[in-house]
Amino acid sequence: MLRKTLTVGLAIAVLTIAAPAGAQFMAADLLYVSGVADTEGVGDSRWVTNLAITNVEEEVEIDVAIVYLPTGLISNGSQFIDRSTWLGGREDDGFGLIDPALADIPPGGTVMLPNPLGQYWPNEGETVNFGALVIFAYEANTLEDDGTRVYANAIVNSRVSTSRTFYEPDSENEGEFVEVTGSYGQTLPGVPWYNLADPSAIDDEEDLTFLILAGALEGDDFRYNVGVLNASDPLTSITLVLQPFQGNGEPYLDDNEIPVVRTLSMPPLSHIQYNNVMSTLFGIEETPPDSTIRISFVNWSSGSSVPVVGMTVYGTLIDNRTNDPTAILPSFAYPYNIECQWPSSDGTKSQATGLRRVSQRPLAIPSR
Repeated sequence: MLRKTLTVGLAIAVLTIAAPAGAQFMAADLLYVSGVADTEGVGDSRWVTNLAITNVEEEVEIDVAIVYLPTGLISNGSQFIDRSTWLGGREDDGFGLIDPALADIPPGGTVMLPNPLGQYWPNEGETVNFGALVIFAYEANTLEDDGTRVYANAIVNSRVSTSRTFYEPDSENEGEFVEVTGSYGQTLPGVPWYNLADPSAIDDEEDLTFLILAGALEGDDFRYNVGVLNASDPLTSITLVLQPFQGNGEPYLDDNEIPVVRTLSMPPLSHIQYNNVMSTLFGIEETPPDSTIRISFVNWSSGSSVPVVGMTVYGTLIDNRTNDPTAILPSFAYPYNIECQWPSSDGTKSQATGLRRVSQRPLAIPSR
């Protein structure tokens, strides 16, 4: 068994988060929706996820295949033994679940999947219908029996929402109100395979082995949830450290003046969400909105001869009175390496140095 350990220092550090750009690189042939739900929540909330998949190729139709990873610290690696639990667009491709809308998506076209968990994977998971999705995109009708495909790119957006009753003025009766039903929700985009945190992506210039979540406000008015996905290959387990920081960059301390740190061991392709994370995981009852959480690789082990290791996270800030959620997307603490993407001044492509991201796709479609 292969094993890799990283050294994590608990020294006080200032965490710097770069401002988001106006556009992001989100297209890929392998994407992860790191949190999806069809479940009851706190109070009267009832969370449902709708999915939008867009073919961003300019000239070719694409097919899409989707894998559901139920939540809980249990291995979901067996989902990649065959395609029996997968959702796809063609019965001939051997998928256990079929939605014809996922086949022959035209260039620029978008497929909407309302509540795919409730429709295709009802009552999955240990106690709730909740977890993550893995989405593969490829040129239409190119999936072979051995799992090879012609790569094609898609973008994915999910909306996790809960219904809510509102009262609006009655246009026909002045001074009176009518009851209407609406929703509060948040968008979580699909994370491309090349945007995963990578335990090997560290050198003298940058460290991409950890992710940061901002705005960890928690108290009477708000709750803060954190989800984590082991996005490695189906034979690789990971160990992470989660650590909260104050707005001045110093770590939160326990009663013994020791930095608050929690270790998380995750089996292959497992998912976990911590609700009210600051109190339930870290034992901190109230936090201001300038708190942050750092999620870092410290160890991994694998039964694969060619392990590919990665993880992603998300945060959700929820109003306790209305259940209105705000998605908190993870950030690396280093800016994008523009020398890897943009030409140099003499018109030639600069050569990026150092390891940048997960060096290859962690997952493949299994043989029939």
